[in-house]
Amino acid sequence: MKKLPYLLLLVVLLVSCASIQRSKDEGNVERISELINTGQADALDAMSELPFLLDQEIIVLAKDVQTFWSTIVDVGFKVEAPMLERGVKIGPDSYKEFYDSMEVQTFFKKYLKKQSRLLELKTNTGQTILLLVTDTLFTRTIHGFKGPY
Repeated sequence: MKKLPYLLLLVVLLVSCASIQRSKDEGNVERISELINTGQADALDAMSELPFLLDQEIIVLAKDVQTFWSTIVDVGFKVEAPMLERGVKIGPDSYKEFYDSMEVQTFFKKYLKKQSRLLELKTNTGQTILLLVTDTLFTRTIHGFKGPY
């Protein structure tokens, strides 16, 4: 009987940890979408890390990542009413969500940190976008972008 309060406390803590992570994932989706929607290509570029995974292509030049962000902003691409569909910690088969190839698998193994997350968001038009993000106490880093599809 004396263990019951501790067990309940443990359950509450576990549930709150999951909701904290979901909140961080939602914050990442909202912030990145806001930067895209408000045309802040320079801020997106500054948050991006090299190499960068774009769909199935590994971009190694900073100028190419800068061109990607400035181009989607220049053509008026918007992420309308983004909703976090799911956020998961990177696992051994996560690379398949971007593309099932040895190059993409190597990118995931070599360049993503163990706390990196795969975020899937849906727009109000039903489109899906995938983001690879690492969120630490003081930084938010974008490692990859796929979509919309």
